[in-house]
Amino acid sequence: MKKLILVLMFILFASMISPVYAAYNKPWPLPVPTVPNSVCIDPGHGDEDNIDGDNGTSYIDPATGEILYQEDDINLDVARILQTKLGKAGYSNVWLTRDDDYAMTNRERYEKCNGLGAAILVSIHHNGSSDPSVNYTLSLYKKDVDIPLARIVSEYVSTALGLHDEGISLFTSGVLLKSDMPATISEAFFLTNENVVSMIEVKDEFGENALDKEARGLLNAINNYFSTIQ
Repeated sequence: MKKLILVLMFILFASMISPVYAAYNKPWPLPVPTVPNSVCIDPGHGDEDNIDGDNGTSYIDPATGEILYQEDDINLDVARILQTKLGKAGYSNVWLTRDDDYAMTNRERYEKCNGLGAAILVSIHHNGSSDPSVNYTLSLYKKDVDIPLARIVSEYVSTALGLHDEGISLFTSGVLLKSDMPATISEAFFLTNENVVSMIEVKDEFGENALDKEARGLLNAINNYFSTIQ
């Protein structure tokens, strides 16, 4: 009996100090969405010529020095694939913060999602490192209510890509802080990884490349979130 009490006390203490521990529970009151089961997808960065905006991370061919991939383009590609997949899965309210290569402020992004009354906000990004061997999946959160969504996104996207799940990390971003709904920034993989060309250019036996797999992971994460959390 004494051991049982100690175990229960540990669980209670861990859930109080560790938001990750309680990721799949509902320790916080979730906001009631204006439009249930709706998704606002935010393709991060933007601006074709990088004049008014930010292209984000780039993959540079080590042999030629040529920029092969810009993060803002990859973010938008994944967002479009995810929007299509969500539509086919029966989601009737799916919005993109941007549908082309142009600059947006963080304020414009969260105000658009807030104005639409979306149930969740998923911001799509890709990571970068000076070490070309680094590659893993990470999701970012700011508000307490973001944690379950961030946790699920990281798990499902890493599984779809076959990458290590680095979990979730607290991150200060206006998109996360000022959004009315649960939100997360998904950093699916490192665009600077030495294998990124084959990840993007080569499709597997199911006809999927890394962008397709990432979008599938996000779709599964969203399905799981709405069925178990909200």
